[in-house]
Amino acid sequence: TLQTAYETVDRERQDLTVRLAELTRSRANATSERDRLAGQLATAHATIAARDAEVAALTVEREGVEAQINGLNAQLEESKRGNARLQSDLERALEEAAVHHRLQLEFDALSARWDVARAQLAEAEQALKTSQATIKAAQRLSSSVEWRGALDSVLDAASELVRFERGTLALVDELQEELKVEAARNSPIAISEMSRFKVGEGIAGWALSHREPVLVRDSRTDARFKASDPKHQPRSFVAVPLLADKEGLGVLTLARSASDPFTEQDLRNLARVATDASNALINARLVDLLKQREDHLTTLVRKARELSTANDSKQVVEFVLSSARELIGGKAALLALRNHKTLELEVAGSQGVADSVIQQRIAWGAPAAGDVMRTGKPWVSPMREMLPPHLVEVVEKAGLTTIISVLCGASTQLEPTEDGALLSRSEVEVTDQVSGVLNVYRDSLDPIPAGDLEQLKAFAEQAAVAIQNVRRWDRVKEQLQATASMNTRLMGRERYINQLLFRIQQLEQELGRYKAA
Repeated sequence: TLQTAYETVDRERQDLTVRLAELTRSRANATSERDRLAGQLATAHATIAARDAEVAALTVEREGVEAQINGLNAQLEESKRGNARLQSDLERALEEAAVHHRLQLEFDALSARWDVARAQLAEAEQALKTSQATIKAAQRLSSSVEWRGALDSVLDAASELVRFERGTLALVDELQEELKVEAARNSPIAISEMSRFKVGEGIAGWALSHREPVLVRDSRTDARFKASDPKHQPRSFVAVPLLADKEGLGVLTLARSASDPFTEQDLRNLARVATDASNALINARLVDLLKQREDHLTTLVRKARELSTANDSKQVVEFVLSSARELIGGKAALLALRNHKTLELEVAGSQGVADSVIQQRIAWGAPAAGDVMRTGKPWVSPMREMLPPHLVEVVEKAGLTTIISVLCGASTQLEPTEDGALLSRSEVEVTDQVSGVLNVYRDSLDPIPAGDLEQLKAFAEQAAVAIQNVRRWDRVKEQLQATASMNTRLMGRERYINQLLFRIQQLEQELGRYKAA
């Protein structure tokens, strides 16, 4: 029982301890709540004080706002009065803006007209400069009458009109039918090393064949482009054909870098001077041709005088052969004349031609000679093209690469007889008539200038006359010798007759004396 009572008392003690702890916590909570309420009360007092201050401030502010409202009302009245003034100013400003707009339109119109006038002035100045450059270029072209000077003047004239880095002037080689560069400016290679183009090949050839100028801004984009110097290909260039009526003389080409390409104006400027350049080249060519003809005539007159002094057939033939070689720079020469009895060509003389060649008629060009005598036209061709293979080596070993054969004397064209039959000229001519060919052989395949060929033809005609005169002189000398011999015989017979007459007179006298006796 005591144990139970003790346990009960102990449980009560524990319960009291728990309740004491709870009361202690409640007391602490109450204390903290009191402190919190005290803080809130202090905060409320502070808030009330702040609100009172705000109310006072708002009261002051309201008074200030009322004062501002009064001031704003005064400003509003002043603004209304200012607005009225601004309205009148605005109306005046609108009027001034309309005037300004009208003036601006007039100014814009005047500015546009001024820009047009300046553009026209610039065009006029450019046209004046172009005209002055064209006149200067034309003066350069007209002042050159020498052939080389005319070639250079074309490039000089182009430089007056168009700025370029390199330029070339290519002329048509009629014998080869190709464009050959005759003059160049600022070229990195020599003229002799520049490529030749066929007419119609490349842009230069295309411009000449189509008779129209060509502008290429970038040559890498044009499939027709073909450089004369592959190491220095131009990037932009113009090609202007030089024409004389329908004849194409050549092409003027100018080049510069692609970063500064040529323009259509450059092309028009060059096309404008192309006609003057063509005329200058034609005039220079005529002057050069006249000088060449003068030189040729002088040479022919000198040769004719020298021929006229020769009075021996062998001497004339040797002079003809040496002169023919001199006229066209030949290595060898051969003169073949027709025998009027056998009607065959026979070699009258040769210089520089081997005996092995002379012994074979086809080797020295007898077939070509026959064609020349039939047609009267010169024959110019490589020896290789007219000989069989077994003779080519013989002829080329002798240094005979090219043959130039011209008519010497009368041709063998047929003439009608009285009964209508046809006879060759040799059958109706006298025995001293010259008919044959003069062959000159060169050791190169270089083309023969037309002027040299004409000079050789004219000299061959003079040579034929000289040979004919020598033949006639030989016949005259033979006739004179025969006449002298006959005169001698006649004089002897005359003396014999005189002696007979004297003897007859003596006999008659003796007979008279005899009759008288």
